Amino acid sequence: MNKIVIILLCFIPYIFQAQEFSIDLVNEKTLLTPGKVQSLVFKITNPYSNTVNFTPEITLPKGWTLAAIPYELTLEAQESKIYIVSVDVPIYASEVEYNIGFILNDVMNDRVQVKRFALSVKKVQKIGLEVISKTKYVKAGDTIHSSFILKNEGNLEETVFISPSAGTFIKGDNPILLLPGKSITIEAFQITDSKQVRPSQNLLKLTASLKTDSIQTVFASQQTDVIPMFQVNDDIWLRFPIKVSASYMGGHYYDDFKTGFQGEIYGKGSLNEENTKELEFRAIGPDRFNLTSFSQYEEYFVNYKSPYFFVHLGDKTFSSSTLTEFARYGRGVELRKKINKVELGGFYNKPRFYNDIKDEFNLYAKFDFNSKNNIRYGYLLKRMEDDIVDNHLHYVYGEGNLFNKIDLQGEYAISEHGNTQGQAWQLQGQAYFKNFNINAGYIYASPAFSGYYTNTDFFTSNVNYRILPKLSLTANYQKDARNFEKDTLYSAAPYRERLQLGVRYNYLKRGAISAFHGVQEYEDRMEQKQFFYKEVFNRLELLQDFSNFTLNLQAFFAETTNFLTNSMGKSSLYTANVSYNYKESSFNLYGSYSKANRYEMMDDEQFLFGGSINTVLFKKLNARVFYQNTYYLEDYYTDRNLFELSLNYRLTPRQQIDLISRYTLPQRQIEKKDFSFSLRYTIDINAPIKKIKDYGTLRGNITNLHNVRLEGLKIYLGSHAALVDSKGDFVFKNVKPDTYFLEIDQETLGIKDIPDIAVPIKITILEGENYINFGLTKASNVIGTIVFEKPFVGENKQSVIVELSSDTEVIRKICDVTKPFDFTYLKPGDWKLKVYNNGLDAKYKIETNELNFSLSPDEEKVVSIKISEKKKDIKYLQQPIKVGFNKSIVKQ
Repeated sequence: MNKIVIILLCFIPYIFQAQEFSIDLVNEKTLLTPGKVQSLVFKITNPYSNTVNFTPEITLPKGWTLAAIPYELTLEAQESKIYIVSVDVPIYASEVEYNIGFILNDVMNDRVQVKRFALSVKKVQKIGLEVISKTKYVKAGDTIHSSFILKNEGNLEETVFISPSAGTFIKGDNPILLLPGKSITIEAFQITDSKQVRPSQNLLKLTASLKTDSIQTVFASQQTDVIPMFQVNDDIWLRFPIKVSASYMGGHYYDDFKTGFQGEIYGKGSLNEENTKELEFRAIGPDRFNLTSFSQYEEYFVNYKSPYFFVHLGDKTFSSSTLTEFARYGRGVELRKKINKVELGGFYNKPRFYNDIKDEFNLYAKFDFNSKNNIRYGYLLKRMEDDIVDNHLHYVYGEGNLFNKIDLQGEYAISEHGNTQGQAWQLQGQAYFKNFNINAGYIYASPAFSGYYTNTDFFTSNVNYRILPKLSLTANYQKDARNFEKDTLYSAAPYRERLQLGVRYNYLKRGAISAFHGVQEYEDRMEQKQFFYKEVFNRLELLQDFSNFTLNLQAFFAETTNFLTNSMGKSSLYTANVSYNYKESSFNLYGSYSKANRYEMMDDEQFLFGGSINTVLFKKLNARVFYQNTYYLEDYYTDRNLFELSLNYRLTPRQQIDLISRYTLPQRQIEKKDFSFSLRYTIDINAPIKKIKDYGTLRGNITNLHNVRLEGLKIYLGSHAALVDSKGDFVFKNVKPDTYFLEIDQETLGIKDIPDIAVPIKITILEGENYINFGLTKASNVIGTIVFEKPFVGENKQSVIVELSSDTEVIRKICDVTKPFDFTYLKPGDWKLKVYNNGLDAKYKIETNELNFSLSPDEEKVVSIKISEKKKDIKYLQQPIKVGFNKSIVKQ
C-alpha cells in the first residue's frame, strides 16, 4: 500500500504538467461571409494553479489577414476568459473549409499549445455593374460609346449574361465567364440616327444576370444628349386625325366569284388642347358584308363627347341595360347629359340585324353618390314588327363598393306586354383580397319577361386563392343563357355549362404547371345539331418560357356521354404550342391530336396543325402568314381561317397599302371553303383645326477670325442646345418667344478660343425668324512688370491698382510692386491700361499711369510701368531775418 502511494506521489507532478489550456471556438459553426471582417470568439481556460500571461499567435490561410493586432491575455488560476480575433475574409474565398491555428506560448512556464479549427465560408452569388466612362453628348448620326465594369463580388465562378437595352450593342463575348474577385471591362455602343430632327436623351443600359440565378439581376445605365444637325419646326396646329381608305375586294362565295369596291373615311380626335372635347365620325360603304369574310357592313355615324355631354347620331350598338337590351346594333340617336351628380339620357334605335323589333326608345336618369356608388332608373319602349302591342320595360340598376375591396352591381327589371308581366334580375360581385379573389354573376329572367333575356338563367363565377407564393387554387363555374335576342348577323356560340377545379404551381419565375378536374356540357344551338355531349374531364397544362421561346403543352382526358348517339366513351386531346419572338418577328407552331366520342362518329380522330409568322421583310414591308389545316366542330358557328397572307407596305409615313388573301371556312359551314382577297389603300390626314403654339427660330453664324475650330461647338439658348457645323452655322427651332441668354459650352472651346463679343449674350426671341452673328478668335495676354528708377528698398508691402479696359470690359487687379502681373484671355482689339495709387508710399511717383495699345489675336503683349522717387527741393534765403518775442501783456 505504501509503495502505491509513493508511486502516485511521484507521478502527480507529471499528471499536472500534462494538463493543457482549454481552447474552444464558440462560433465555429458560423458561416463566414467573404469580403467582410468576421469576429472569431475563443473561450480559453487556464487549468493551472498559477497565473499565466501570453499573447496568442494566429495562423491563417493564404490571403487571409488579421483585422486587429493580437492583444495580451492574463488568466488567473482556473480562470476562463473570452478572446476575440478579427479576421478579414478575402472576397474570393471559396465555399470550402479553411484551417486556422490558435497558438498559446507560455514562455514563463515553457509551455506551447497549438489547436486548429476548421472554418466554413458561405456561398455568395453577387455581381456588380458600374459605368466607368460615358459620352455626355453626340451629334445625330454619331456613335455613343460607354464603358462598364462587371465585377464578380461573390466566391463562385459565374457565367454572366449581358442584356443590352434596345439599340445598344456590346463588344466581346456574351455570356462572360468570371472568376471570384475578378472584373472585366465591357465596351458598349449605340448608333444614333443621322436623320433625327429633335433633341433627345438616349438611354444606354446593360443588365447582367447569372446563368444559375436568372432572378438576380443588376443593371447600370447612362444617358447621352443627342443633338440633331437638322431640326424641323414643331407643329403649331392642333390637328384632327382622319383616315381615308379605298378597298377593292373579291370572293368566291357559294359557287360564284364577285368583286366590288368599298370606301371609308374615319376620324377621331380632340377639338381642344386639354383633350376634353372629342369628335368621332365614320362613313363606310357600300355594304360588302356578304362579299368576303373580312368585309365590313356599311356604317355611318358621328358623335361628340365632353366630360358632361355626349351625343351620337347614326349607326352603333345601343344598350339600355343588361336585362332589357344588352346589345342591339342599329341606326338612331343617343344623348347623355350630366349635371353635377345627376345624369340624364336616352336613345332611339331602329335595329338593323334583328327583324322582329321595329324600333326602340329609351330614357334613363342616374344619380352618382360618389365615383364608386350610383343608382339608375330607366324605361325602354320596344315596338315589334308583327305585334300591335308594345313592350314596356322598367329597370333599376345600381353599383356599390364596400371597404374598397368589394364591388357589387345589381339590376331589377319588369316588362309589360298587354296584360302579361314578366320580371328579371341580375347580381354581380367582385372581391379582391391579398391572397383571395372572387367574382360571380347571376341572371334570371322569367318566361314572360320581354327583354334581352327570356325564360333563362345564367351564372358565372371564378375563385382564385393563393396558398403559397408559388401555389394557388382556382375554381370556376359557368352556365350559359339559353334564350336571348342576339342579332342575326352572327351565329350564337354553343351552349356550355362547366365546373372546373384547378391547382397551379409556379416552379420557376417563368414556368408553371397546372392540373384541373371538372365537368362540362356542350350543346350546338343550331336546329340540326352537330354535337351534344357531357363529360367528366382531367386536364394538365405546362407553361414555360425559355428566353425568347414560349412552350405550352396540354393533355385532356375525359369520360364522354354523347347525347346524339346515346353512347359513352373516352375522349383525349393533346396540344402543343411553341412561339418564338426575335426583334420585330414572331413565329408560332401549333399541333393538336384528339380521339373523341363527341360527335356522330365514334372514336373520331383528328389531327390539327398550323402556324403563323409575323415579320418585317424590309424596312417598309410587313408580312403575316397563317395556316391551319382544319378546326374542331365546336368552332363552326364562326368564320374559320385556314390560310391567310397579309402584306403591309408603307409608301410614306402617311400612306400604306394592304393586301390580304384568305382561304376560309364560312360560319355554319363544315366542308365548303371560300377564297377572298382585299387590296386596300389608306392615307392618314392630320387636318389643322386650331393654331395652338407660337414658335420662333434663331439662326446664327460664328465667323472664324483666327484659325479656330468651329465644328462641334455646343451652344445653349436657355434649355435648348445646338451644335455648330464646319461653316459656323447653328440653328435653334421651336423656341417659345421670350428673352434668353446664349452661351457657349466652355468644354467644347479650344484653350485660347474666345468670342469677339461678351457672352452670355442676351437675346429676345420673337415669333418667326431671328438672327445673330459673331466671331471666334484667339485670346490675347498682357504681361506687365513694375520697374523702379532705383532699386526698391522697403519692409512694408507696396501695391498699385492696374486697370485694363476696352469698350465692353473693365478688369482691375491689385498688383505687388515687386512682382510681375498679367491679364489673360483677352479679346483682341483696343485696350487702355491705367495705374492707380493703392497705398503706395508717398515718396514714390507713378511715371507710367496710362497706356493705350491694340491687341492682335493670340498676341502676348509686354508692358512696363515705371515708378520713381519724388524729388525734394530745398530753398536757401539770401537775406537775414529778425526773430523776437512779444512781451506785451493784455490786462483785463
